[in-house]
Amino acid sequence: MPFLKTICFFSALFICIGHLAAQEVNQLSLPVYTSASLFYDFPQSPGMAAEVQFPLNSRHIFINKKGKEKQKFRELVTTSNVGFYRYPFNNTGLFLQQSAGYRYHCSTPYFFECLLTVGALRTFYDGAVYSVSDEGAVTTLAHFGRWYAITGVTTLFGHDWERAKNPHPFAISVQPSLWIQYPYNSFVLPHFSVQLSLQYHFPSFNILVHQKEIRRGHQS
Repeated sequence: MPFLKTICFFSALFICIGHLAAQEVNQLSLPVYTSASLFYDFPQSPGMAAEVQFPLNSRHIFINKKGKEKQKFRELVTTSNVGFYRYPFNNTGLFLQQSAGYRYHCSTPYFFECLLTVGALRTFYDGAVYSVSDEGAVTTLAHFGRWYAITGVTTLFGHDWERAKNPHPFAISVQPSLWIQYPYNSFVLPHFSVQLSLQYHFPSFNILVHQKEIRRGHQS
């Protein structure tokens, strides 16, 4: 029985190796984008944000349907985001987020992203905040606020001139997000926000990633 298990193990290993070898794996140079954004958290909290996005890998998918071939691309990306918003007469929030997810696009300049985010939020309250000691002494707390954890999901719709007929190293996008901060009064506080971003790619700032070519609907 141990010998049979060994044979099965190596057979499965060779099948996996053969499957990987059958896929075409190439090195692809993809841009790293930096961006500046106008941020708005509903109902009345404007702000700004900045971020940098790194590609991690890429899939080049060929789809053959009814004799016509269509190409799609799916890239795994990660994004670091820092920003602030201002809730008038209430508080100012500073946030730091890390996101990961996929960017989808075809041969056109338009693209779509879906990302999961986690991060931290630091709020600073408006007005004076006081502390009273056990002896009854009153002191003013400067820059008082609280820390919160935040998590959510964000989607992004954009136009990338890097893939246009006359390429340019920038893109624009609209990014709606649904996220929560917690703990908030022993529960959570939901948010809905939107970012309008201008992304720029420095021509000398690219990363080499693995790109696999996948063919669907093709005759072998």
